Amino acid sequence: MDENPSSTRPIDRVALACIQCRARHVKCDATQPVCNRCRRDGKECTYLKSRRGGLDKAALARRRLALQQAERAQQADDSVDYSLSAGNSQDGEREDHTTVPEFRVLNIVGSMCAASSLTHNINPDRLLDLYYDNFHPSTPVVLPLYYLSQRRLSNSHCMENLLSVLHWIGSIYSPSVPSEPYYEVANEQLNKILPKTAFSVQALLLFAIAQHHYNLRPESRNMLDLAIGIALEIGMNTKDFAKQHGEGNPVLEESWRRTYYFLHLCDQHFAVIVSSPFYALRDISNEVDLPCDDEVYESGQIPPSMTWKDYEERELAEEEIVFSSIVYLFDIATIVPFIMKQFLQTGTFGDGIISSVDAKLAIWRSLLPISKKDPMRPTGKVDEVMFLAHMIATIITMNTHRPFSSLTYSIEELSTKSFSSPVPFVEPLKQGRGAHTARALKAADLQTKLLAIPCNMEHHHVFTLCIVASMATAQVSACNILLEGHALSLARDRVRLSIGYLNAMGAFWPLGKKMAREVKNVARGTLSGAQKEHAINMDPDAEIEIPQDNLIWPVDTSSAHVDIYSGIVLPMDWGASLNPSSSSSTLS
Repeated sequence: MDENPSSTRPIDRVALACIQCRARHVKCDATQPVCNRCRRDGKECTYLKSRRGGLDKAALARRRLALQQAERAQQADDSVDYSLSAGNSQDGEREDHTTVPEFRVLNIVGSMCAASSLTHNINPDRLLDLYYDNFHPSTPVVLPLYYLSQRRLSNSHCMENLLSVLHWIGSIYSPSVPSEPYYEVANEQLNKILPKTAFSVQALLLFAIAQHHYNLRPESRNMLDLAIGIALEIGMNTKDFAKQHGEGNPVLEESWRRTYYFLHLCDQHFAVIVSSPFYALRDISNEVDLPCDDEVYESGQIPPSMTWKDYEERELAEEEIVFSSIVYLFDIATIVPFIMKQFLQTGTFGDGIISSVDAKLAIWRSLLPISKKDPMRPTGKVDEVMFLAHMIATIITMNTHRPFSSLTYSIEELSTKSFSSPVPFVEPLKQGRGAHTARALKAADLQTKLLAIPCNMEHHHVFTLCIVASMATAQVSACNILLEGHALSLARDRVRLSIGYLNAMGAFWPLGKKMAREVKNVARGTLSGAQKEHAINMDPDAEIEIPQDNLIWPVDTSSAHVDIYSGIVLPMDWGASLNPSSSSSTLS
């Protein structure tokens, strides 16, 4: 390796790509002040200022302080009294939407909860910071914090309902702030007649996601249905909606695109967790252009949007095009409605569906750019959207192959209420049971590696809760049916990891805590003094050896060569089982 740092640093193309090359989705050599491609094409060449060397915590604090001061100056000009005392005589003016929303929210809290008023003077900006630090990375639909703060300065920002939801979610992540008053405010506002705008859709969508994982599932379904109804009525699924309602602001247009994609994903998720093959947006035409990547969204330098057709033809492009993480997430999620439709047509779940699903998963993984194969970025930050995408890939593999595998379902698992393990009607097997067992175990292995990524677990998407719970019960089944000795000890460690994740998320989301209890109940009912009946539901040639492995990180989601169950010898070609679309090679 060349030890001269000056000779290697210019190759760091990802961090230093110019705005023009990013927008055109082409490679940039990062030559400054003008890259060679822009010089050759005669185009203006500009670079984003590095955020790593720009706004540190102190600079961010100064910026927020400046925004607060400007806000207070405007309040003084308007001669509006924002007193938080319980004897505030302005109660009758609570519905005045021209006031700055965060102070108005606290006034409402004071009037609604006089007997149990907040004991802390909570700065609403702190609640927004908590929302953006913890929830926004995995569900990046609302405006970036800087642009949302700018918009708040306008009297006609139209975000009153949305801000109340953001305050409630932010309060969930603060141990010193009671979240119930903020929930009551948001719930009261969203149960009124709402304006039919994209901001209302955003508020309802985020509220529904948070409600569901706060174990308020019937209420969350109603909120999501309302969000879908408004979205379809105002045409958020059409190509021109973002442009027509973006107020000439590319960042706002991008926010609308992201909102519809996550609305679709949420509707699908809510159907999957109740084992329903139907959801409202499943067959609705989606003409919305593709969202851009988060870094570009946060910078405000929104490139020209691309279409789903561009994505579907990505393997034909002369140069590799890196799409946003949201696009790859949406793509892996399209396998779910495919399974639903195939099941409804045939009434069974057999080899035809499995082969198609395996091929789609292999295609998705093989066409992922290098920067998207591992959710952990070179900077040490986790791409939470890609983390969710890879988790969905693991649960699709597990739920596709487990019904045909040796990982049987226990009575305790089939009795869970906070999550469910789908057991479809199946056709007679054509492949050996060992092949399906191997693929199910591979999915469990990859999910373990994902959970082992060193990061703040609470930043992961709340949709991963049911995925982890379902995968944990599959691991319990592996402990009961397949493993013994040291292999069993290792697998039980992975069950503990899943329970630990559910507990960590359960510190903020009550549904996670409930899932942890039910997973432990499944484990207690089967692992405590479990009888190893290896002859049941297993191929006669299957053997067990002691696996020699540890938790491995970084995660190489395309690897077919490293597995925590590497000691299990099954009567099949391991590599071929992981890549049914290829007979002589594995995915890169």
